[in-house]
This record gives sequence, structure tokens and C-alpha cells, in this order.
Amino acid sequence: MGRGGMGGGRGGRRYPEEYADGKKVLDRISKETGGRMFEVSKKEPVQQIYSQIQEELRNQYNLGYTPDRTDAAESGYHKILLAAKKKDLVVQARDGYYGSR
Repeated sequence: MGRGGMGGGRGGRRYPEEYADGKKVLDRISKETGGRMFEVSKKEPVQQIYSQIQEELRNQYNLGYTPDRTDAAESGYHKILLAAKKKDLVVQARDGYYGSR
């Protein structure tokens, strides 16, 4: 039988693995696009997460970046490193961009 049938047996055991993998994938996508992943738990309820997001939105700057024509034309992934001079500041930015070639 298929995964949904009684003979599969493995279907129920895969969910924790799939959840862990899905969580890793979501975290990776969030970081690559300049975002952040939040996970609701007893330690960090949804109201506390919303408060964090509100605080971040009140204290952020938006920066634009235009690569050189030669860099933008090259295909592949181009890493970007953005850092602040003040060590107590937190920089949240995407890791890079894909060239358009």
C-alpha cells in the first residue's frame, strides 16, 4: 500500500523529520531574502513576537544597492556583506542576489 495505507508504517515516523527539514528550509529562505523566521512557543508567545516585529519596524532603515553593470550581467549568485561601524547595531540584510544573465 501507499504511504497513506495501513501497510506503510513509515508515514507516521517521517513527520518529525519533515518538520525539522521544513523548519531548516524556512529559516534558510528567510535569511537568504533578508528576513527572519519566528517560532511561536511557550517561551515566546505570538504576542511577544508581534511586539518584537513592531519594535524592529520602528527602528529600521532601508538601503538600496545597484551593482556595477559587469557584476549584474554575470550569472550566478553574488554575495553581499553589509556591516555597521557601531558594534551594538544589528544588521539584517539579504546575503546576495542572482545575476540576470
